[in-house]
Amino acid sequence: MPTTTAPPRSINLRARLHPGQQRAQDSKAKIVAVIAGTGGGKTSYAPLWAITERARLAEAGAFSSSGIVVAPYKILRRTTMPAFLRLFQHKLSLGEWESRQDGIWRFHPHLGGGYVYFCSADTPESIEGAHVHWAVLDEAGQRQFPQESFRAAERRVRFYSGRILITTTPYVLGWLKALSDATRLPPTSKDSHGRERVNPARRADVDIITFPSIENPKFPKEEFERARATLPPWMFRMFYLGEWDRPAGLVYSMITDDHWINTSQMPKGWQAWPGYAGADFGYNAPHAQVYGAHDAVSDILYIFDEYYATERTNAQNAREAPHREQVTMAWGDPAAPEAIAEFVHQRWRMTACPRHEVVEGLKEVFERLATGRLFFVRGRLTELSKEQDSYVWDAEHPDKVIKMNDHGSDALQYLCWGLKSSGRSLPDQAFSPGRMGGWKLEDPGIPESAVSGGSTARMYLGTRQGLRSRLAGLPRRFTGSR
Repeated sequence: MPTTTAPPRSINLRARLHPGQQRAQDSKAKIVAVIAGTGGGKTSYAPLWAITERARLAEAGAFSSSGIVVAPYKILRRTTMPAFLRLFQHKLSLGEWESRQDGIWRFHPHLGGGYVYFCSADTPESIEGAHVHWAVLDEAGQRQFPQESFRAAERRVRFYSGRILITTTPYVLGWLKALSDATRLPPTSKDSHGRERVNPARRADVDIITFPSIENPKFPKEEFERARATLPPWMFRMFYLGEWDRPAGLVYSMITDDHWINTSQMPKGWQAWPGYAGADFGYNAPHAQVYGAHDAVSDILYIFDEYYATERTNAQNAREAPHREQVTMAWGDPAAPEAIAEFVHQRWRMTACPRHEVVEGLKEVFERLATGRLFFVRGRLTELSKEQDSYVWDAEHPDKVIKMNDHGSDALQYLCWGLKSSGRSLPDQAFSPGRMGGWKLEDPGIPESAVSGGSTARMYLGTRQGLRSRLAGLPRRFTGSR
């Protein structure tokens, strides 16, 4: 007699959704995009959606369903993955890690089995691999989340006609905004002969759901009103109403997705190039440093890392900022000689950037952008990318900028102006680490606080297929090696 397999034990889950989350829950679209204000409950809703999607699939006979969870590297490590583990593993005990190294989490067999693959959006190749039934893309509106990663996720769910949940605050007018616009196109259009044709650009399979931060009953009303009263209107609309907008007079309006590349797109041998840094000092305001690898032959500068910190002294920042041993020269704010002296005391090769007007420094950055000599590497520039989309000119003084969201931008100016002004590092000093040699890459690890259990194994984001090639593209820190 043929044998039958009993269905897996069901999961009893009760959750109170606010109206915006409920609209997403009720949607039947292939792609549900929740675009909402900060603190609106997007990331916390994603694991609930994944569980209910898995239950829906089980009712249809797909008891052993798998999914992928994709987010920019830092967000995946700090926010998205812990949110899933809190619900899946700690509260409901649905499964456990199969491989921390490969980012593979599995459901218990008595629940039907299946896997969750945690992947970094910074490297689209890490998303490729086995077919899955569902996908969650968190903070997909950030510049750190390229369209290639979205397309890779679409390919992963296509075999099973799976669904995708996108959760984000609107950040940049990029591919996600274009996807949203495509949902509002007419269903048909006329060809060159005047005949009605199905509009191929329309995305009828996408449901865009927006709501403000305040739709989450846990969001403080006084903070919402404070933001309304103190922030520029465009910023309030984007970050608290969940509506796309763009600041008038954006300084970096010329930056497009073409200026952002993945680590795997860096030229071969870039680790051996001279490395430079720019530093804008601060305590209550962020201390910001940006790091670039410079191809001296083509004069192309690749910004590959950043360091932001608040409420730390210059001495603390000098000790904690990365890449000290590998930086050939750093240029700091010339108005802060005491801070530069502290960094030099802590064995940094740093000098004051030659004095210049802010507009002149911006022109140097703009020239590099316009001539294809400045690129930004996805994965380690979260704060700098946010500044680029909120740094604006002063409407009353067209030749001046508003001193907000400018710390990383100032550091970038010092770096570019320093390269222009000197073109070479200072001679070796007795206390100096010397000129940059080869840079030894260290595998990126996930802090154990972000996952459960006592293992000290390092974490690689993605699936087991093509592990070596994926690791070559992940954002990494550098350790001193010459």
